[in-house]
Amino acid sequence: MNAPASVDEQSFRKLLSRNVGLPLGVGVLSAVLFVAMISYLLSVIQWVEHTDRVINNANEAVKLSVDLETGMRGFLITGDEHFLDPYEVAKPQIMAQLKGLKELVGDNPQQIDRLKRLEALQSDWSNYAQSMIDMRRQSGDYRAAVQAGRGKRLSDEIRKEFEDFVAMEQQLRVARNEDVSKTTLVSIGLYLVFVLGLSGFLAYRGRRDLLDLSKSYSDNLELQIKTAQRLEQQAWLRNGQTELAEQVLGRLTLNMLGRNILQFCAQYLGTVVAAVYVREDHGGLKRVASYGFSREEEARDQLIHNDEGLVGQAARQDQLIRLDDVPEDYFLKVSSGLGQGTPRSVLVVPTSDDDRVNGVIELGFLRPLTERDVELFELIADNIGMSIEAARYRQRLQEVLAETQQLNEELQVQQEELKTANEELEEQSQILRESQTHLETQQAELEQTNEQLAEQALALAGQRDAMDLKNTELNQAQVQLEERALELQRSSKYKSEFLANMSHELRTPLNSSLILAKLLAENPQENLSAEQVKFAESIYSAGNDLLNLINDILDISKVEAGKLEVRPENTSVSRVVEGLRGMFEPLAGDKSLQFRVEVQPGTPAMIYTDSQRLEQVLKNLLSNAIKFTAKGQVSLTVSALPDAAIAFSVADSGIGIAAEELESIFEAFRQADGTTNRLYGGTGLGLAISRDLATLLGGSITVSSEPGQGSVFTLVMPEQFVENAEPPARVPVSAVVPVVAVVPKPAAPAAIVAPLHIPRFMDDREKGPFTGRCILVIEDEPNFAGILFDLTHELGYHCLVAHGADEGFSLATQFIPDAILLDMRLPDHSGLTVLQRLKALAPTRHIPVHVISVEDRVEAAMHMGAVGYAVKPTSREELKNVFARLEAKLTQKVKKVLLVEDDDLQRHSIARLIGDDDIEITAVGFAHEALELLRSNIYDCMIIDLKLPDMLGNDLLKRMSTEDICSFPPVIVYTGRNLTRDEEAELRKYSRSIIIKGARSPERLLDEVTLFLHKVESQLSHERQSMLKTARSRDRVFEGRKILLVDDDVRNIFALTSALEHKGAIVVIGRNGREAIERLNETDDIDLVLMDVMMPEMDGYEATVEIRKDPRWRKLPIIAVTAKAMKDDQDRCLQAGSNDYLAKPIDLDRLFSLIRVWLPKMERL
Repeated sequence: MNAPASVDEQSFRKLLSRNVGLPLGVGVLSAVLFVAMISYLLSVIQWVEHTDRVINNANEAVKLSVDLETGMRGFLITGDEHFLDPYEVAKPQIMAQLKGLKELVGDNPQQIDRLKRLEALQSDWSNYAQSMIDMRRQSGDYRAAVQAGRGKRLSDEIRKEFEDFVAMEQQLRVARNEDVSKTTLVSIGLYLVFVLGLSGFLAYRGRRDLLDLSKSYSDNLELQIKTAQRLEQQAWLRNGQTELAEQVLGRLTLNMLGRNILQFCAQYLGTVVAAVYVREDHGGLKRVASYGFSREEEARDQLIHNDEGLVGQAARQDQLIRLDDVPEDYFLKVSSGLGQGTPRSVLVVPTSDDDRVNGVIELGFLRPLTERDVELFELIADNIGMSIEAARYRQRLQEVLAETQQLNEELQVQQEELKTANEELEEQSQILRESQTHLETQQAELEQTNEQLAEQALALAGQRDAMDLKNTELNQAQVQLEERALELQRSSKYKSEFLANMSHELRTPLNSSLILAKLLAENPQENLSAEQVKFAESIYSAGNDLLNLINDILDISKVEAGKLEVRPENTSVSRVVEGLRGMFEPLAGDKSLQFRVEVQPGTPAMIYTDSQRLEQVLKNLLSNAIKFTAKGQVSLTVSALPDAAIAFSVADSGIGIAAEELESIFEAFRQADGTTNRLYGGTGLGLAISRDLATLLGGSITVSSEPGQGSVFTLVMPEQFVENAEPPARVPVSAVVPVVAVVPKPAAPAAIVAPLHIPRFMDDREKGPFTGRCILVIEDEPNFAGILFDLTHELGYHCLVAHGADEGFSLATQFIPDAILLDMRLPDHSGLTVLQRLKALAPTRHIPVHVISVEDRVEAAMHMGAVGYAVKPTSREELKNVFARLEAKLTQKVKKVLLVEDDDLQRHSIARLIGDDDIEITAVGFAHEALELLRSNIYDCMIIDLKLPDMLGNDLLKRMSTEDICSFPPVIVYTGRNLTRDEEAELRKYSRSIIIKGARSPERLLDEVTLFLHKVESQLSHERQSMLKTARSRDRVFEGRKILLVDDDVRNIFALTSALEHKGAIVVIGRNGREAIERLNETDDIDLVLMDVMMPEMDGYEATVEIRKDPRWRKLPIIAVTAKAMKDDQDRCLQAGSNDYLAKPIDLDRLFSLIRVWLPKMERL
């Protein structure tokens, strides 16, 4: 479409010419006026300058006239010729000056006349002056001539003429200046008026023309925008038709066609919910596709009858229905992952083919409908209808084709069946003919066979009678075997119960004996003599021997009863061998025997078996080898065998075994020498147990020995344990050990198993004992250790260096250094372990320890008594600061302690308890006083009570952590309050040392103070050393904790109560399961339960189950204690609800370790 031109090109050119030409013309006029004005001003300035020059010359002439008169008067008065010098100089000049003035004012006749008069006057005066000079020279009466006044009259006339001359020139200058100003102002004013008028006119005309031009442009632009919008809408409609055509192309079913149409509407138009309905043959509309429906709505079929709803009306009227601003409950909610909403408008579009409605599309929008939406559907409705009709036609065609194919297949099947039936009939006819011939032949053979069968029937009748008799005998034998099996099963059960009961009866008294003997042997009160301690140790040793005998008997019984459990796991061969080396090397050394361990090349690194039972067998073999060897050597050789087996060979140079005894030594309670006066003791159970265990693990034991030459026992084990597998065949000793002799000859190179080797640093230990200060460096990195070693020497200290924890602790106990630098990551133990061992040992407890490590364990180290902590990497300056901090600790003469306690008596008692010559105690009763002191002082230790008059101790610690104090000292909380678990956890943020006031609290307080002040324990008084020893005999884990001991045996109760109370625990006793539950109900703060299993009324299993039923005690730690020690005891205890399991007799160290495990966060001083 061509729009008429809306801009007058002639008007635009005229406007452009005016807006360009007029400013140029005004500019040219302004330039001409400016040049004229400048020229005029320059001309006037020249005249002004001319006037000034005339005035100046006139003034010069006046000055010369004055010089003539002055020179004459001076000569007349004095008669001195020198006074005539000015006169003689000015006389010729004045006339020249007047002549010059006449030239300058040649254009002014009035001034010319005045100058002529001046020349005449000046000439008269010059004559008069000359006559006066001559008269004076001649000594005439010049005074009379002067007094006559002629000279004065001539001078006055000359001055008057000069004044008039100058006045006229000044008037001329003023007049010229006024003319210039007036002319300039008038010219500029007229020019400004002209320019302003012209500018106003141009602005008015320009604004009018620009408005007309702008309106014309706006009308044109609006017309272009409408045209572009119309073109864009047409392009959008065509694009929509194109995309829809792409969606409906292909052989689509009605469902696929509907989904494609709705997908197009969603993508192109932004519909959020839609459905496609297709007219059925009966006239109704059925939904074939939907978009944005929920799963429930999607699964429900929807059928709309004629005239039903808007969809039916749209189909009936064949008109598009549009709904705007529909109510909120019209649709189901449309939801997504980000939210949900309700559609705002609905569009119902009928589709038709050949003017027959064949479908309806219903669309929902979250936005208002636009005219182009309606226009698009009016354009594509017929296309969609044609596509629906084509899809319906294809569907009907496919249905007809499928029916045709089905009929064709059925006809082919029937044809094949008929053909097959004909062939079968022919075959059957042939078979019948052959069968008839064969039957005739068989009939003759059967007649002969019947005669033979009659004879055999008589023989079989006799055999049947014999078989009946044998079956009767077998049934009787089977019944007897079943009865025997029941008896054996009953016997095994009775044997197991007997073993369990015997184990309980033997272990129960043995348990109390061992516990009490160990307590006596430790002699914590030091009230027993050395001989009495030795007696107690002998009792403890004898009890352990008896326990080992009971365990051996039970092991044999378990194996025979099938109750021994195998727990295979991946085990390191080198770890097993290393453990045996560490155990038996000292024993061999005690008998001056050479003990050698070899792992031959090619031996597998890992073995999958029960490591505990494997070690038990090897320990038995090595124990026998050392026991029966008086001199020479004992060796353990590990090598690989074919068929994935490993051989452990134990060789000795002992007494040997006779050939006839080689088999009997593996029988229980049998020894090679079983006489009453035999040289070597023992029960004879070791080899029997070892053989049974080896067989249970899928292995075997062989022996080769000669009397007087020694023995070789070889344990062959499979690399992979397989349950119920056959043991490997016995391997000759020669196949395992190349050479068996009393003194071993050099063999093939073997890997000697050695302990963990930590290299030694070449330090100053050879120079000890030291006279000066000594620093111990425990650091595993050689380079950093060398840096510390050099820096220590540079600062003037001796230095000891250890690369391992054990070596460092050994050097500390041997040399007692002045300070220690400790790393956390050490190859054998953690640095915290070394710090704990140092602080637990009295001789090393006072040594300042500074930690330097990459691990950030500041809190733990400082609470354990470290004086400082530095995190690697550190600079040289930081290391020097570390040494400076240690030097300050070493040279500190007075230790400062801040005591915060409101009770005067308590303050005095604590001060007397911890006071010493080198300790300065500052005691305050209020928290705010303590804060003031901490802001200005540094303390080595702080003791606080929780209940203070002005503030709780918890709040004081919080303020210390947030306020600006000099340093946060190690804090010891010393209080009489019983803390809740939450209060204790809150306090542990600031202090690990929490002491509850009680009978043993002074000893604990003294122990903690000496730790933080680094006091040398040996320098304390004997009374305080005893207090510290008493304090350390009690364990922090047990202090103040209540442990419920449930046992029916008085001896066990007495022994365990003594051991636990010695550690600081409070023991509550229950004699059976029912009493245990009663004690738990009576006492709220039970921390742990030790539960015996075999008890009257209610045993430990049932009691544990009942305890776990109560929600209050579901997390209460329960450790089961039993003396039965059978295979399923531990499983039964754990299934009942126990946390752990301990067998009698109780090893106190293991018992205490278990309690520490199950009470890890309940430590209290």
